[in-house]
Amino acid sequence: MLNIIGGSYFENCEEPSTRNFFGSGVRGTAALSMKGFDISFYSCISVAHKSIAEYSSKLFGYRCNYLLVPQTIEFDYYHPLSKPFIVNYDSYAPQKELIVTDNGDFLYYGMLEAYAKINGNYVVYDPQNQKSFKDTGSTAKHLAIILNKKEAQLLSKTKNEDLKTIGRELFESENAEVVVIKNGAHGALVFYEDDIQEIPVFKTDSVWPIGSGDIFSAVFSWKWIIEKKNPFESALSASMLTAYYCQSKLLPVIEQLEPLKPIEIKKSVKNIYLAGPFFTIAERWLINELRNSLLDFGNDVFSPWHDVGVISSSDVYSESKSIAEKDLAGIDNCEVVLAILSGMDAGTLFEIGYAIAKNKKVVVLSENVNDSDLTMLIGTGCEITNDIATAVYKASW
Repeated sequence: MLNIIGGSYFENCEEPSTRNFFGSGVRGTAALSMKGFDISFYSCISVAHKSIAEYSSKLFGYRCNYLLVPQTIEFDYYHPLSKPFIVNYDSYAPQKELIVTDNGDFLYYGMLEAYAKINGNYVVYDPQNQKSFKDTGSTAKHLAIILNKKEAQLLSKTKNEDLKTIGRELFESENAEVVVIKNGAHGALVFYEDDIQEIPVFKTDSVWPIGSGDIFSAVFSWKWIIEKKNPFESALSASMLTAYYCQSKLLPVIEQLEPLKPIEIKKSVKNIYLAGPFFTIAERWLINELRNSLLDFGNDVFSPWHDVGVISSSDVYSESKSIAEKDLAGIDNCEVVLAILSGMDAGTLFEIGYAIAKNKKVVVLSENVNDSDLTMLIGTGCEITNDIATAVYKASW
């Protein structure tokens, strides 16, 4: 038996247009269904959506224990890497307590509207930007804390940004047996006993990042709690099966698939040149979104719009040479070019060609472009995608 505590939320995305009933709890539970062990799930749901929650439990075969709340929380994303707008959530309302009647082993995702006080044997706790495990009033004989870089920095008492320092501090402050810090496109760090190991990510053709952290925690729980694998093996399996999910979005997760290639963990910050037109508000918005996402992934970003600027005078010839020299120097100093191919902008095409001639890796975000117009880019090895999240991940790998 594995007890899972977590959110049951609607997740809406504008680009691409999707609406799903998941949240960390439902997704993690669905991921581990049909694995040969029973699951008891604890969450909150509104009366209006109780039938959907019960259908999900029947579809994936788990027992659900729901606390009824006035409204079901929804997360609205503009694109998969954007910060979501949270609907039907009152941040000033006190958290409700979920009464958990089961004992034993737990996968515990932090929730917005509720918490649970548990006394567990093996417990995997994923705070989801909420309170520490101690602050829930819970106890565990064997505790693994899994959190992403931002969550680790929020929960850590130290102001140091070094993940190894933060991990050691959390290891002590949370009295944890295992600490796992996920670092996006750059893998994860696992702290166990006196050892720290780096876990790679696995390369996929496409990346759907919403809920990827939920899958990682779920698979880790399966391997560490149920199969009694060591934390390093458990995290490696979690990374690989998370990659499968990000590519396919299939649930429950499946192990018997074509092996994926691990990506070598880079020791240094990656320098990325962000190419693309910035003549309209829409174009500048996209440049800004991509730049912010790349920076969030720990990259250094050279953006001609941000770092060089535009021609300000009426005399184009007096400034063009200076701007061109600075832009080309930016490409010379980068490892990767991420190019937005929109409207077949002449400057962007020139930058792509220059980067290819300099043997740089080129990732192209291409929308509404005919395949016939991409012949030279495909033929010279550019990595082409029409998805913003995939473009950011490919550039960061």
